[in-house]
Amino acid sequence: MKKLFRFGREAFALTKRLFLIGRLGRPPQGYVLLLLLSILQQALWAQEGNLQELRGRVLSAIDDSPLAGATIKVQSQRISAVADDAGYFTLYGVPAAGKLIVSRTGFETAEQSFFLQNAAELTIRLQLVDNSLDDVQVIGYGNVSKRLNTGSVVTVKAADIAKQPVTNPLATLAGQVPGMTVTQSNGNAGSGFAIQIRGQNSIAQGSAPLILVDGVPFPNNQLASGMTALANRGQSPLNNINPLDIESIEVLKDADATAIYGSRGANGVVLITTKKGQQGAIKADAQVYQGFGQVTRRMELLNTEQYLEMRREAFANDGIVPTAINAPDLMLWDNERYTDWQDYLIGGTAQFTNANVSLSGGNEHTQFLLSSNYHRQGAVYPGNYFNSRITGMMNIAHQSSDKRFSVQLTGNYSLDNNALPGSDLTSDIILSPNYPALLDDQGNLLWQAHGSTFTNPLTYLKRKTTGVTDNLLANINMQYRPFKGFTARLTGGYNLIHFDQINTAPRASLDPNGNNNAYARYSNSAKKSWIIEPQLAYSLAHGKGKLELLLGGTIQRDIDNMQLIEATGFSSDALIEALAFANTITGQSGQVDYRYQALFSRINYNYADRYLVNITGRRDGSSRFGDDKRMANFGALGLAWIFSEEALLKDHLSWLSFGKLRASYGVTGNDQIGDYQYLDNYNAVSTPYQGEIGYIPSRLFNGDYSWERNIKRELGLELGFLNNSIQLTTNWFQNRSDSQLVNYTLPSQVGFNSVLRNYGALVENRGWEFVLAFAPKFKTAFTWHPSVNLTLARNRLLDFPNLASSSYANTLVIGQPLNIRRLFAFRGVDPATGLYTFDGTNFPADLTELADLTPRYFGGINNDFSYKNWQWSFLLQVVKQDAYNYFESIGARRAPGTMRNQPAEVLNRWQQAGDISDFQRFTTTGTAMTAYNNYVTYSNAMISDASFLRLKNLYVAYSFPERLAKTVGCKLLKLYFQGQNLWTLTNYKGLDPETLGSVTLPPLAVYTVGIQLNL
Repeated sequence: MKKLFRFGREAFALTKRLFLIGRLGRPPQGYVLLLLLSILQQALWAQEGNLQELRGRVLSAIDDSPLAGATIKVQSQRISAVADDAGYFTLYGVPAAGKLIVSRTGFETAEQSFFLQNAAELTIRLQLVDNSLDDVQVIGYGNVSKRLNTGSVVTVKAADIAKQPVTNPLATLAGQVPGMTVTQSNGNAGSGFAIQIRGQNSIAQGSAPLILVDGVPFPNNQLASGMTALANRGQSPLNNINPLDIESIEVLKDADATAIYGSRGANGVVLITTKKGQQGAIKADAQVYQGFGQVTRRMELLNTEQYLEMRREAFANDGIVPTAINAPDLMLWDNERYTDWQDYLIGGTAQFTNANVSLSGGNEHTQFLLSSNYHRQGAVYPGNYFNSRITGMMNIAHQSSDKRFSVQLTGNYSLDNNALPGSDLTSDIILSPNYPALLDDQGNLLWQAHGSTFTNPLTYLKRKTTGVTDNLLANINMQYRPFKGFTARLTGGYNLIHFDQINTAPRASLDPNGNNNAYARYSNSAKKSWIIEPQLAYSLAHGKGKLELLLGGTIQRDIDNMQLIEATGFSSDALIEALAFANTITGQSGQVDYRYQALFSRINYNYADRYLVNITGRRDGSSRFGDDKRMANFGALGLAWIFSEEALLKDHLSWLSFGKLRASYGVTGNDQIGDYQYLDNYNAVSTPYQGEIGYIPSRLFNGDYSWERNIKRELGLELGFLNNSIQLTTNWFQNRSDSQLVNYTLPSQVGFNSVLRNYGALVENRGWEFVLAFAPKFKTAFTWHPSVNLTLARNRLLDFPNLASSSYANTLVIGQPLNIRRLFAFRGVDPATGLYTFDGTNFPADLTELADLTPRYFGGINNDFSYKNWQWSFLLQVVKQDAYNYFESIGARRAPGTMRNQPAEVLNRWQQAGDISDFQRFTTTGTAMTAYNNYVTYSNAMISDASFLRLKNLYVAYSFPERLAKTVGCKLLKLYFQGQNLWTLTNYKGLDPETLGSVTLPPLAVYTVGIQLNL
């Protein structure tokens, strides 16, 4: 720089001499020019001694993280620089004093004065702009701002997760993610959630998304250990993750976002990122909430008088005389007795307790986070039943002083104890309302009354059923930057889930009138998974362009072990947990070893934050296929154009603050099939032959089947209006899955009914997703952030060669969704006979009616308010669907007229010739029963509207003023209310439109009150 000024001074001196030589022949204007050149010469001489270099660093004001790519300019001069990956910059030729203008996408522009004689290096912190477009989203093996993302990704933040009193993180996604359905299996503690992203892609194989917790694969299937003797139908592994430890949940949907995960991401990806320690003073946070849950939706069932009327009329219609044998409820039981079995069996109150403590802090080089949680949830059943969980999490991160090396270690351990009954008692709410008492005065089970015997649904009170889950999840992330732009990274993880289950049935719990041989079952399963992923990343900025390259590999292994032991013939109930005292002990075990390897790469190019290209590729290898079919190639291309940055639009459409057009195309594969199906499978013969155990083939092998293939296409449009106070996102997607793995029907003489093979069937999922979000600005302290999301989806079977001759002929129809039912056309009750009628009853020829059980649209309405110290938020979930009603779940067990209670609707039945009614005449047997069985099993009368609008979540909080909080030694003191599943609007004929049917405990309405302290 000094040479430049010296050159300028000498050039000026030469110009001056030449000008003086010819001055006599020059006009007067020449003297003016000479004067200006003299002034410039003096300025250059003065600056030569004052111009210096200025160094500094740009950081985020939120967490002091470096802001790579920030632009630093000297005000009123053409001097600028760009911050490097560590946030450092150097400006040359800077005057002794001045002002810097610092800017970066997603942050507020800042002005910083400087005086070189006071400081040689500046630290500049930028405030984050309140703009969701610049939120950082976690993607496959990296992160990117929402503004610059080429893929379809939805983020649910920690603040939204913390507002819901749930134990399973998946519960927080219901109604919040367009394109994603989240269905709770039942209302018991520890129950699982069925999730699908953009529909069902496979006819017969898995369609569940890949779930990763800090990069480590995590299972979503229920833990059952060979038996499902728990009311929640098996513990969900994700209940071992404390929702308050989660920083964000990202849902990756299109090919551009998921293809880098290859076959594992064929059905979408859910990334769960836990919280990390932050630089700064040590902070302690404590939260405690207490509450309760109840079943709020109940069915109107017959009372005793109505029930007895139904029973007597049924016998009269059938011409049968009631006796003590065929009608003990009429002839022997107390006809004045009434028990509301809904209230007795599932009408209790489940208590909720949750306590969470965390400690975090650190300096520039080392940060840490420690967290611990205790959660206990009771049950609505009679008795002391509960599910409790203790979790502990540790995170520590370290960075070397030269910023080149960093390491991060996260460990999470949980212990879950599930002490629920052995079955869901909801199935017994249709007991006769005059059913005898189930317990005597001492609490012993009763099995007979008034000269009749009966079954007792409270047998679980005398049984022990527990499920204990230990989960250890750990991961490590090491990075080294040998030179600018290059990063070598190694990530690894280990996950161990151990599930022990005990189910005992002592004699005191068994009917003495039947087989009262006491038994005990012990089972355990261990799911071990480890993964190692080395990666190389390189970034290069040149001019307005930025190129990022990623190359990596995956080595993964999952080992599942299962053991089941059954013991019978105990001489005493006191010895039932001691296997040595059993007369007979049998056992079985199994092991599955799944191995997966892959190479992946990504090329991302960004020009001027306007034109974006993302190319991903992956070569997968899975042990679930034969030797010649294990490897396959998958990849995707994503493009984005931020057209709002074009000068023409900036000048003429000032109201359009953001506009991005996205497109993606890619191919992924699905390996969610059973293990070892390419090999012969055998089962042991139950009866030994000549003292030796024999084996018989259980499945025919096929070593030639290969991956299902999923071709994904998407177009997306993202718009922001009025300084992004209004944002609209629209996605159109089309997923087509071919090479379907189905069970191909074989001739009977082969010895097996079918064999697994690839078939030319083609399944399509397509639809539209809409998200409309508002962020209006108010001059007062009031804020309001409403948003609406809606998904319109369609699933279709486009092709299935020779469908009519396949085993799917009666369940699938080309051009229709996979989740359809072929049914008889119901034509009401014949006024003359009082029987149900149909358009034919020949199976399957007359199954002409099609019922689509796939949701037609679904979404959510979210609102967040705040005013000074108050916060409010609520989420409404909406689903439009048809489903089986309660006559399918209740009626499949007993027809109206038999010895089970019924919905009060059945009173509108046929009674005499000429009656126009909705329900046929009451019956216990005969032709009327045959007509009813067709109604229940095969008719479209069992299908009805199951749409619902649900207040999924409600949150109200008050933060005490800071001065008041400080008086009790707190930085933050907050009281809050949380509610879940508080209100449902539906016409569904049954207990709950989410779990469907009426023999499953519905999701509970939960009410909690809590306090949060920040020290």
